[in-house]
Amino acid sequence: MNDFSYENMGFCYWNGALGPFNIGVVGVGNGLKVLVDIIYNEAFREFLPEIRLLAVSHEGETETVLRELDGVSCPVYATWAEMLDMHPEINLVVEITGNRSTRCRLRQSLPERVSLMDHREFVFLCGLHDMALVKSNYMNHLDHQRTLLQSIIDEIREDIFLLDKNGIITDLNRMVWQRAGVSRKELLGKPCWHAARLRDGSIFCNDLDSACPFHATLKSGKKEESLVTRINGNGLLQYYRLYAYPIYDIRGNMTHVMVMHRDITERTHREKFQHQRDKFAIIGEMSTYLAHEIRNPLFAVGGFANSLLKSSNLDAKDREKAQIIVDETQRLDRMLSNMLNFARPTRFGGENVDIVNVCQDVAELMAVGYGKQGYSIEVKASSLPPVKGEADALKQCIVNLIKNSIEAMPDGGAILLDLVLENGEVVLNVKDSGVGMAEQELGKVFNPFYSTKEDGNGLGLAMIKKIVEDFGGTVEIASKSGHGTTVSMRLLPVLDVESDGGVNEENSAPQAEAVSLPE
Repeated sequence: MNDFSYENMGFCYWNGALGPFNIGVVGVGNGLKVLVDIIYNEAFREFLPEIRLLAVSHEGETETVLRELDGVSCPVYATWAEMLDMHPEINLVVEITGNRSTRCRLRQSLPERVSLMDHREFVFLCGLHDMALVKSNYMNHLDHQRTLLQSIIDEIREDIFLLDKNGIITDLNRMVWQRAGVSRKELLGKPCWHAARLRDGSIFCNDLDSACPFHATLKSGKKEESLVTRINGNGLLQYYRLYAYPIYDIRGNMTHVMVMHRDITERTHREKFQHQRDKFAIIGEMSTYLAHEIRNPLFAVGGFANSLLKSSNLDAKDREKAQIIVDETQRLDRMLSNMLNFARPTRFGGENVDIVNVCQDVAELMAVGYGKQGYSIEVKASSLPPVKGEADALKQCIVNLIKNSIEAMPDGGAILLDLVLENGEVVLNVKDSGVGMAEQELGKVFNPFYSTKEDGNGLGLAMIKKIVEDFGGTVEIASKSGHGTTVSMRLLPVLDVESDGGVNEENSAPQAEAVSLPE
């Protein structure tokens, strides 16, 4: 027996002999076509030794044989004996006639140096040939389906990760690696947090987050999901819905988990907007009830308490108690007034407001009271069109935002009112360098009655948002703990369009230089 080692993998054993095989064929027909395909088709060369077709013998017309050879250059002989005489290098004869007597004569007459593959053995080879073709067709179909599926997955806007049970990436869609800024190949085999990004390219997480449904799916073997929030590079709160799907093999064992990140920030903001509208309606009804049912007896209590204060019969201790009653009734009255103002619809008279002048007026006003306390207020603006709104209402919004910034910087600091034209909107960004907000606070700041201040009623930012939205604009807040806060009021501009489609700059706000107000 010949020795075999993996160093000789370049050779293949067939009938106990090493190739190359110099073949002479006896017979024609479909079998000849199959043999030609096996010899000259690149798909079979990986599995067979070197094969050379030297000659064909056939007791018929030579032209018929040449058609069977399908363009392969090969001499044709009338008898197999003549073929062997002309080609002594033939070491394998393939009999495909199916004729028993021909097979017997070949067995008796072939020299020892020539092997014989008779018709029955060749049928088996034909079967392997057909199986290989079927496999090739299936592989082509599978490659097509894989390419189609990959194309579909790559076009999905959500981030899709295929992870093993240790959270290691085995595959991902194009959206992930493009946002990560590296090739797909570089991310394969890495932990999933190496690839996960927010929409602006910021890091999604620094570890396998315990809030990720990946863990729950590993335990339950079922689809799981969770809602998480993140702060992007600009300090804006982002909402994500995470999904995890188990992947099983044919034996029913979970081998992988597919995780999908879906950005639902815009949808969440729309839902919150509608939710707040519903809250406002409830607050309006409640405020009307409170004004009718509470304010009248409150006035009576306050009036009697004031009368007691004027009485000369009270000692100092009783007078102190009466003063507390007066102060508390006044505080309750202010609270009711705030609630009524919040619930009352904003009256918009169709004013066109020069927002740059409004900001400069507010900055000058606030600098009078706070300039000497270590605060500077700067207005930065270019040429901007007027905006839709009401000057006094927008002025009050800006005053409240500046007060919030001042409260966030107890030791003083700079506040910037930056006005720009962005995506067809006039945007006023009120920026400070204060203590900032935690992620948990950002999702609640616009909720009515939510406040982080001990004496706050939680209507400041909610009222600002309501006023701006009643004017057709929007309000956004961006903040990071320890890195300051930016509140952006996006207002609708009033653009006078002339016949050529341009903006009439005569009605636009004048060019304003950056103004730094004195402390």
